[in-house]
Amino acid sequence: MQTLDPAMLNDILPAEAFQRMSAFGALSDEFVEQLLTAGELLGLTEGEQLYHRGERADCFYVVLKGCLEVYQDTETGREVIHTTCEGESVGFAAMLAMRPRLFSSVATGECIVLKIPCQVLASLPELDSEQFGIFFINLSRDMSRFMGDCIQRLPAANI
Repeated sequence: MQTLDPAMLNDILPAEAFQRMSAFGALSDEFVEQLLTAGELLGLTEGEQLYHRGERADCFYVVLKGCLEVYQDTETGREVIHTTCEGESVGFAAMLAMRPRLFSSVATGECIVLKIPCQVLASLPELDSEQFGIFFINLSRDMSRFMGDCIQRLPAANI
């Protein structure tokens, strides 16, 4: 995993692409720019781990390009829980819960993510409380979809 220069993002993604991403939907261009500046851009190659089960969850990520598999290792092998793709957030629930990560995440190909530490998230209401509210709703929607995928994977006897 390598840290990327935010200036190179303009060459990869046009500004209007962010409006089509679920995490950034309905946000102003200025607020998105503040997020991109405050966060850290990371590049991953295929098979590279973003995070591991049990790690401290002091941040979350938004996939800007590519996809990540969220999985757990079981006795029978790797079980993919969810595939997170462009515009979706991952790791938000663990950060909010202030608990270690329950799953691991790996890039399925070339991938660019925006890492948003909890301190950055906490500072966003001061920048623009209305935009923060929209962003939080977007992240909550992603989290709900992820949790729905997790629930659907439970054995029928446990539902």
